[in-house]
Amino acid sequence: MGSSPTFRTFFSMANNKKILVINPWIYDFTAYDFWVRPLGLLYLVSLLRRLPEVEVYFLDCLDRSHPGLPHAPRVKEDGRGPFPKEEVPKPEVIKDIPRKFSRYGLPVSIFRQELRRLPLPDLVLVGCVMTYWYPGVQAVIDIIRQEIGSVPVVLGGIYATLLPEHARRHSGADVVVEGPAEKALSIIWEILGRRSGDSSDLTISADDYYWPYYAVLRSKDVLPVETSQGCPLHCTFCASRKLNPNFKQNPAEEVIKFLEMSYRQFAPRHFVFYDDALLVNKDNHIKVILREIIRRGIKAFFHTPNGLQVREIDEEIALLFHRAGFRSLFLSQESFDEAILARCSRKSSPEALPPAMNFLTKAGYRPEEINVYLLVGLPDQEAESVRESILEVKKLGARPRLAFFSPVPGTSEWEHLIQTGKLKKNSDPLLQNKILFPYLWSKITPDKLLELKQLALGNKPSASV
Repeated sequence: MGSSPTFRTFFSMANNKKILVINPWIYDFTAYDFWVRPLGLLYLVSLLRRLPEVEVYFLDCLDRSHPGLPHAPRVKEDGRGPFPKEEVPKPEVIKDIPRKFSRYGLPVSIFRQELRRLPLPDLVLVGCVMTYWYPGVQAVIDIIRQEIGSVPVVLGGIYATLLPEHARRHSGADVVVEGPAEKALSIIWEILGRRSGDSSDLTISADDYYWPYYAVLRSKDVLPVETSQGCPLHCTFCASRKLNPNFKQNPAEEVIKFLEMSYRQFAPRHFVFYDDALLVNKDNHIKVILREIIRRGIKAFFHTPNGLQVREIDEEIALLFHRAGFRSLFLSQESFDEAILARCSRKSSPEALPPAMNFLTKAGYRPEEINVYLLVGLPDQEAESVRESILEVKKLGARPRLAFFSPVPGTSEWEHLIQTGKLKKNSDPLLQNKILFPYLWSKITPDKLLELKQLALGNKPSASV
């Protein structure tokens, strides 16, 4: 089996403390590499590099380019593709769901081999995104205990922030850190046995900004970019404001400087914007960035999987997107049902999509190149409402993309499900999985959902569901 390189931020020194950062497996009914990269952990590695006498190692359980995989990964032209997977027993709480449950990512044998190859760490840091992916954290920590022993394990990320008490009780981590990566620095420093005066780099101010450290990624063909943190909007299904209460945009000139440096250094084919609100303050932010991408000759492809605010698309930004090389456009229409938009998301309206489509097609996009997100599975949402929204998108020639609702702890929709008794506040996070709504609380049954999916894909006539 091929051997992977050991990634370090400093050359090994006898007195250096060694930190191992791990991106765990996904345990789920379905998972796909939709430009999935561990951006939060890349930020953390960037911060750890500021600490003196520290070596950082990185192990990615979702690394589809690992040379030890038994089969070469299938990769689409746009950089996406399936994860390796192995079916595993379903946890008891979801045992009656008629879907297969799998571990996505590296085989366990490769993960164990990587742990044995790396130097023994003084500290292990694990991140986790989705709350219902916590079984991946448990599995990683369990193997760490088997292979390494009693090394301190710190857990952070979105799961730890949204459900800290569950993480403390069930993850197996010694310490659970809530909030952004910079909050973990002083805790890490203390665990490593360093005095607070040993480093002046532990404090990150609210006005400071830093960039992900791409060098630890094996494949740099797809690189994630985030030009802002948080979102100024108040969508009832989204936890962005809970995770980042204060919306902050990095200076456009610093964003473009980092993009160009990364492009020249790593030669990626794809940059993927992870912003929740990329088009806010568009004249002074994204338009400036797009003009500089064009002027500086950054010849990569750009993608926007987190969704663009439909109302903010104008003629100029459509032209800039096309000239700059934005190939995968995903628009956050959410619905054409005015009642749902009024309740859940005011970032679009039924009237907003046609002019946006007009601007984009005039700029050179074919209608079928434009993807439009439509929410499905919201509490009390009717299948007919989704069907009508799908048909509205298809009338304009765009591709409807069903975005499955997941009840995120702390959001208004989560509270609604708690208040109506459809979920319990202390229920297992596995029940927050986006696959489960037709089986647990939705008016949209599995059969109706299948019909909606077929309609969105163009495989079903537009008869009422």
